Amino acid sequence: MKAPLEWLKEYVTIPLTAGQLADRLTMAGLEVTGVTRVNREEVLDLEVTPNRADCLSIIGLAREVAAILGEPLKASKLASGQTAHAAASAQHTPVRITIDDRKGCLRYIGRLIDDVRVGPSPDWMQQRLIACGLRPINNIVDVTNYVLLEYGQPLHAFDVDRLSERTIIVRRAKPKEPIVTLDGVSRTLTPEMLVIADARQAVAIAGVMGGTGSEVTLQTRAILLESALFDPITVRRTARELGVVTESSYRFERGVDPVGVDTASARAVALITKVAGGTERAGRDVGAKPTQRTLVALDAGRLARWLGMPVPPATVRATLAKLGCRVASGAGDTMQVSTPSFRRDLTQSVDVFEEIARLIGYDRIPARLPLAPMAAPRTEASSYASRHSLRRLCASLGLTEVITWALVSASDLERVEHGLEDAVRLANPLSQDHGYLRPSLRIGLLRVLRHNLSHGAPGGAFFEVGHIFQRDGIVKERPSLGIALCGPWNQDWRLQEPCDFFRLKGVLETLTGRLCATPVVWQSTAVGWAEPGQAADILLSGRSLGTAGQVARRLLQAMDIAQDVWVAELAVDELLSPQRSKGAIGSPAAFPSAKRDLSVVVDDSTPFAAIQQAIQEAGTSARAGTSSPPRPTGGAPGSVAGGIQIDVQLIDRYTGRQIPAGRHSLTFAIEYRDSTRTLTAEEVDDLHRRIGQTLVTNFGAQLR
Repeated sequence: MKAPLEWLKEYVTIPLTAGQLADRLTMAGLEVTGVTRVNREEVLDLEVTPNRADCLSIIGLAREVAAILGEPLKASKLASGQTAHAAASAQHTPVRITIDDRKGCLRYIGRLIDDVRVGPSPDWMQQRLIACGLRPINNIVDVTNYVLLEYGQPLHAFDVDRLSERTIIVRRAKPKEPIVTLDGVSRTLTPEMLVIADARQAVAIAGVMGGTGSEVTLQTRAILLESALFDPITVRRTARELGVVTESSYRFERGVDPVGVDTASARAVALITKVAGGTERAGRDVGAKPTQRTLVALDAGRLARWLGMPVPPATVRATLAKLGCRVASGAGDTMQVSTPSFRRDLTQSVDVFEEIARLIGYDRIPARLPLAPMAAPRTEASSYASRHSLRRLCASLGLTEVITWALVSASDLERVEHGLEDAVRLANPLSQDHGYLRPSLRIGLLRVLRHNLSHGAPGGAFFEVGHIFQRDGIVKERPSLGIALCGPWNQDWRLQEPCDFFRLKGVLETLTGRLCATPVVWQSTAVGWAEPGQAADILLSGRSLGTAGQVARRLLQAMDIAQDVWVAELAVDELLSPQRSKGAIGSPAAFPSAKRDLSVVVDDSTPFAAIQQAIQEAGTSARAGTSSPPRPTGGAPGSVAGGIQIDVQLIDRYTGRQIPAGRHSLTFAIEYRDSTRTLTAEEVDDLHRRIGQTLVTNFGAQLR
């Protein structure tokens, strides 16, 4: 926005130099980027923020200067007696004006002026237009531009005799409707665009630019002066789609003063009759009239907290009065602030607070650090500490932490064969690569592995604690732990240990063993992202904790990963649930244990977890059925009735010629211990025999 200093002085007394005024405006929030001279006149060049559309005019800037300097605003220069009237002379037919789209056009004022003489505008008007960066054209067009700069209200003049049937219709454009605009460019319109049309065709693009079919020329003798209130969103979209930015669209996009529609129109009529002659014959005002002022409740206590200093009510009233606001007392310490029509940005109390701060002066507001409690709620603090401990535990197991993007692309989801219909899509993604919220941590972990392998790394062991997003009727955000293994586990040349499913299983059992009071149960499953027969559900206290398995080779090929990868993903909330957390560690056992081995032949399909559980339960019932004196219960975690603790470990799996097809031999090392005494050999042998018999009965096992 360019503002000649002498033009501003016509509306407000300015006892400052241009440089001093520029500093005061900048400190008040209106940045002046420079002061230039055009034809020996000083011109301020301002950067006006989008919310301050009222400052896109000379009068609007004059109001701001008057408020900052405490000077009164001079009387308006509206000419008296220049108002629209409905009567028309006998030789003229009034123009018919119709608004078909009341959403796109809220108000339309048309004034018919006869007997004009089109020619050059006066030198003083041309000089001011040039100083503001506009090119003089003729006295009619120059007046519309002059009032646009003066009041911030775009205007347009039509040659009445070139309007078909002297009709104006404000409507949406027809599909592929053509128009040649004033810049000589032929444009094709769409139904989303608002146009001004006569009885046959579009003659202007509403709020953007007029057309050549009705432009004012030297032969024009009668004009229709348009002053309208168009919807800012409609004008903005039209201008962007056509790639056109004009002085009119720039102001309509930001919103014009509803009251100024009539005021600017009357001012333009007065100037036209002054510089081009003519007489106003008729006028039409169609659409909604200006609504009541916006009311904003202002709380004095909140204002003091917001500014960091108390402001006396008298100062608040005086400051807001400079901005054209009316202030009335409310209940208690509140005030009712009625904002002027040209300040469309003042809609809530914080907007008014900012205006008070600007005019008081930011430099007068004391600099104080805010006092606010920063302690997080106990539940959040506990959750943070638990997750931090989980990260440390994963790192202690030899895993490296990674942090990946929570946003993924559609191609990433397709590579891991996750349906797009179940994924959470962003309404307004920044790019195609970040269009969805990740439903799993596997995508990011596979990306990390691919990056490391492509840069020469032999493999990797990574983990991530992050949030995933899943659609279950509604979008749910859940914390998750992801683990990925690939390549050699141990880099020591003396002991080459490749990663495999059992390595992943060992890591997870160590992890859950340190966090959970009860052991997890592994159950074979089939999932789309895993190799057939190489995936398992992990159950904790009967509830699913997560899934682990070998990533399907077809998915690895789609991700450009040439090595086998094993992945697990666990629900963090289930893993860290206080009800399943491991309790305090007990003291070491005071009595020795007794060890026995047990070898059985069972079907390949028999789960190891089922056999392990059967051994534990058989040991409990066997001990409970003896005739020994009752023992105190309790002991270490995992103990059974009578104080006996049974630990089971699989130490060998064998298949060969001696074993029938479809079966395998499993050897278990079973350790028996009593927390209160030393067990006798007879007691241990009796328990061991009963356990073997239970496996024969329940699983059809063959003892070896």
